[in-house]
Amino acid sequence: MKSSHVLLIPVFIAVSARADVLSDLSPFLGSSRPDYDPASIEADSAAGNPGYAPFSPADSDLGVQQVLGAYHGLPPVKVTFDTSVSYTDNAPGATPADDDAAWFSASRLAVSWRPRIACGWFADVGLAQDLFRFEGSKAVDFENFEPYLGVVKSIPELDDLVFFARYEYQRLTTGSLADSKYSAQRIRTGLQKDLLLTSRYQLSAGVDAAFDLDAHADLLERNEYSADLRYTYWFADHLSSTLSWTGSMWDFSHKGREDWSHLVGLELTWTPCRNARIYTNVFYTNHDSNARFGANDFEAWQSGIGLGLNYSF
Repeated sequence: MKSSHVLLIPVFIAVSARADVLSDLSPFLGSSRPDYDPASIEADSAAGNPGYAPFSPADSDLGVQQVLGAYHGLPPVKVTFDTSVSYTDNAPGATPADDDAAWFSASRLAVSWRPRIACGWFADVGLAQDLFRFEGSKAVDFENFEPYLGVVKSIPELDDLVFFARYEYQRLTTGSLADSKYSAQRIRTGLQKDLLLTSRYQLSAGVDAAFDLDAHADLLERNEYSADLRYTYWFADHLSSTLSWTGSMWDFSHKGREDWSHLVGLELTWTPCRNARIYTNVFYTNHDSNARFGANDFEAWQSGIGLGLNYSF
């Protein structure tokens, strides 16, 4: 793959990967949307189940008052699988001249584990494998492999601000796991926080910086600085919509190159049960580089439908 072709790949990876540090850490933070069925709780269950406050006449207005208990033991390993079918007007070809509209499938298998260490610190261990397959164009099938290891810190004094830092390795392959044209090692650190959180909507934001330790090819070695905003509105308990924006600046180590990228998306999600979700989305990407003659500039629209599954053990 040419270097200009590799620029399009983070767009597809970013759209495919939806998990973040804040959402995975949410069981240990405050939440306005507890997962329980009040119809299944008997009025005399408070005495035998200390997880709920005693019932009172105001419960019909306020709902069941859940008591937060101490956290014990190790958290489970979380496994997620996403698969989707999408259409894009700018699929990455072997050269920029081959970039074209195409249908494609994207699949992602990820495993993560965040055990508590102490004093609000958590270990952050995981890996993910993405597969992209294109139809009806000259676009190149590719795979993305990303293991990582780091730490996460929740800061209650700053209203549950979440800090994270981790080592990441990324390896891109083209149609065969043995054929790699790009790999990189980097350190990523950042902050994430819920800005607004009610029973019907949530606004969260994050900033992060990633510093390449090395990259192959050398011309693609860079530092990345990003910010993101996500607004989610629940139409019903199992139906929500999320509007998101991510802005990034890539500072390349060679030839003074700087790229700016913006990714805007709208997604509608139905969660029929705790372990499954069905979604449809649309994303727009704009990438602007200071390279001569606009060689690395592009924009793309993408829309699709998908299924996500999760399992913990």
